[in-house]
Amino acid sequence: MEGVFDYAPAIALFPLVAFVVVLAFGTYLPKKGALPGIIATGGSLLLSLVMAAAVASGEAYHETLYEWAAGDATSATGVEGVSFTFGLLIDPLAALMLVIVSLVAFLVHVFSLGYMNAEGETGLPRYYAGLGLFTFSMLAFVVADNLLMAFIFFELVGLCSFLLIGFWFRTKSAPSAAKKAFLVTRFGDYFFLIGVVAIAATFGTVAFAGDDSFVTAAETAIDGGDQLFGFDAQTWVTITGLLVLGGVIGKSAQFPLHTWLPDAMEGPTTVSALIHAATMVAAGVYLVARMFGYYALSPTTLAIIAFVGGFTALFAATMGVVKDDIKQVLAYSTISQYGYMMLGLGVGGYVAGVFHLMNHAFFKALLFLGAGAVIVIMHHEQDMWKMGGLKDKAPVTYYTFLAGALALAGIIPFSGFWSKDEILYDALIVGLEEPVIMAAYAMGLLAVFFTGFYTFRMVFLTFHGEPRSEVAEDPHPVGWSIKAPLLVLGVLAVVAGIANLAPVAKLAGVDITFLEHWLDGEYGAIEGLTYTAYGELLAYETSYIGSEQVTVLVAAGLSLLLAFSGAGLAWLLYNKPEPVAHTERLGSAGKVIEDNYYQDEYQVWLAEGLTLPLARAADRFDQTVIDGIVDGTSTASLFGSDRIRRLQTGIVTNYAALIVTGVIVLLLVLGFLGGWF
Repeated sequence: MEGVFDYAPAIALFPLVAFVVVLAFGTYLPKKGALPGIIATGGSLLLSLVMAAAVASGEAYHETLYEWAAGDATSATGVEGVSFTFGLLIDPLAALMLVIVSLVAFLVHVFSLGYMNAEGETGLPRYYAGLGLFTFSMLAFVVADNLLMAFIFFELVGLCSFLLIGFWFRTKSAPSAAKKAFLVTRFGDYFFLIGVVAIAATFGTVAFAGDDSFVTAAETAIDGGDQLFGFDAQTWVTITGLLVLGGVIGKSAQFPLHTWLPDAMEGPTTVSALIHAATMVAAGVYLVARMFGYYALSPTTLAIIAFVGGFTALFAATMGVVKDDIKQVLAYSTISQYGYMMLGLGVGGYVAGVFHLMNHAFFKALLFLGAGAVIVIMHHEQDMWKMGGLKDKAPVTYYTFLAGALALAGIIPFSGFWSKDEILYDALIVGLEEPVIMAAYAMGLLAVFFTGFYTFRMVFLTFHGEPRSEVAEDPHPVGWSIKAPLLVLGVLAVVAGIANLAPVAKLAGVDITFLEHWLDGEYGAIEGLTYTAYGELLAYETSYIGSEQVTVLVAAGLSLLLAFSGAGLAWLLYNKPEPVAHTERLGSAGKVIEDNYYQDEYQVWLAEGLTLPLARAADRFDQTVIDGIVDGTSTASLFGSDRIRRLQTGIVTNYAALIVTGVIVLLLVLGFLGGWF
């Protein structure tokens, strides 16, 4: 397959061309610009599959395309000439993510034919142009070969989300949600930018791969016991890694920067599917996976990632159990599931974390598009208490949505079970040695129960029982542009787990872990990319409960028991012809959860009660002290010059008098100094 990588730039450029074409001519094109987007993302998908096939044959691609800043500076570690470039890096991780992003984007474009165009929506060229730019930004981010290039497209992904979340800008809520998403994620990105600068200044490079990668430079500095900016090398790696992690926490909606994501449901449901499954929210976790070799140099950073992930998984899951809007339930589900991915990566489960990223992309895109189909069927109604009885009236939507729900809840043998349980297994065996990791594992395990409950509460309220409104009794039909993407994703939600059957492999002793071989460097290995195992890093042997097989059975058994318990409780409470709400039984605790633990109120207080007064105090100091000194200097200068200016009268006799007076004064001074008097 020699030479196929010459076409790699086209993967991202296709959607960019579609963006330009639709923006310029969308009003005059059939379907208001949908077709260029479908053709472009279809082309990106085909090329991504070709690249994946090339990587599977043992090839990889790393090429610098353009040098836009040739540096002359010297880094803290003595590296001269810090340069910034644009380049492409296609290894197994990137190839996998290219397929995921382009596939989901293609299906979202197809689904939009029935979802957006069928509603007589205005502004469709702007919508399809936004999807094209969004897809381009994420694909370019995936193939970025250095941290600065990744940051640039990381920010462009954020801009696109702002534009698409606020698509219905004539409403009050959509622009507000778009601004909130933009500002909250920008807060995290400030830390990311500082981290990029710190890594560049320290190691003289921001390259992910090659002999000059910052990972290799960091390893060398740690091995050599170097001091960097007053810190030992490993501590400095921890600091810079945590700075970059700030951007990850914002984009992937991890605690405490998760509050933007539920509000982002104000955008079209198709946009939500793209954001949650394959673009903005996925970008943060993908960055951790891309930088895993760097994070693996710092056990402290990994432990923080794991704990934040475990806490977020549980924290968000509890909020999902009380939501009545179907998209809100899925929003908190996304926050929770990305918490699992962070937990997996934080315990060193690089393969498990990426595996769940892949599976989640399929079943969450399915669930959001399924929710979009329900919204079309229900004439734009999103309140689950006004639904019911849709099971027989929309069988394709129901059974595909059910497949996604079973995957989300982690029910065997659906895809989510395999990746989620591999994460929990990895967390358990590391947690047996590390109390912090055991706490993260316990939170992730408990979140399984809540996930099973809110998932099937959503299924039962939406599809089961009797219709609870007039629109539920007379649903709107949907076409095949909506059904076809649901069927494709429904199949993937069922079968994608076979990519890495790690629990079965451990029990049966059969090597059926294709994804693990795919990601560990056997395919398309690139020098300078390292994926150090957590256990090896901390220099201890992980423990098992009796034996490895027993540990696998205990971990999987506990997880399945909790998943079935949550689903069973939802069945008891809500699988009825006329279900009733039970949230009030939670009392004051339910009120706290319904209000999202007052996180929005807390952030408003933080902004208005702390940040704003500090900003005002800084402004007063700037105006009175800093500006006072500057203004005082200029005032004195102006005063003196004004007085001197008055001597310039233009009368010769005055000038002669001043000269004579000056000479007399000079003679007197010299006379006193010389002792003449």
